[in-house]
Amino acid sequence: MNIGFIGAGKCGMSLAKYFKSNGINVSGFYSRHNTCGNFPFLDLSELVNGSEVIFITVTDAQIENVWNGISKLDLADRIVCHTSGLVTSDVFKGANADNVCSMHPMLAFNSPDVSVDIISKAFFALEGGKNAISKVSSILDICKNSYKIIDKRDKAKYHAAACFASNFVVSVCEVAFSLLEDCGFMGDEARETLSPIMEYNMSNIINDGTEKAITGPAVRGDFKTIEEHLAVLGEYTDLYKRLTEVIFKMKGIKTVWEEQ
Repeated sequence: MNIGFIGAGKCGMSLAKYFKSNGINVSGFYSRHNTCGNFPFLDLSELVNGSEVIFITVTDAQIENVWNGISKLDLADRIVCHTSGLVTSDVFKGANADNVCSMHPMLAFNSPDVSVDIISKAFFALEGGKNAISKVSSILDICKNSYKIIDKRDKAKYHAAACFASNFVVSVCEVAFSLLEDCGFMGDEARETLSPIMEYNMSNIINDGTEKAITGPAVRGDFKTIEEHLAVLGEYTDLYKRLTEVIFKMKGIKTVWEEQ
């Protein structure tokens, strides 16, 4: 099987190296920037002609433009797949619907060199045509990754879940660091102070689930402590309330501000 990539960014480069490490041939890349490392850099028609499966690994906003460029080429018996967590296979307008799909890795690609070991643990969500999903899932079977076929109507909610588990964890940690800096913790001191509790709590969530991992005043119904927090949080007051409400809902507790 020959796999070609359109887009030589963090996701595309990392997946190419991962697939290659599992014995899958990567025919090459097409990209506006020749940053493909050891992989061949091909023109668009050459890449399409030399690939059985074509992965489009560009930003969501560029997927349709890329498709418009390759849809004029001979795609007979070729599978076209993009890696967006939000965009569905409907973006491939005019395609044989059976031969197009999306494959989203539930992983944050922060560099073009995400390690093979990390990607090997990633979960993938598939959506689209039957033939395309069969071919792409066979690639994941070779790599021994877990995956699930989801309905295209669920992609927005699925992608939002990824944001909560990844992007918003970063946001909440940034708030925590900022609050400690206000207390005089300098430089990396805030990060070093919170690292043990962050690591242990995430381990508990992964191993035991959120219900058993949750601690703190909201779980205890300690409204006095919560009110003292709210009195000093300034711009983060509403965020604290919204997050506390999630815990109250988990525990079936009426919110303190509803009782006032």
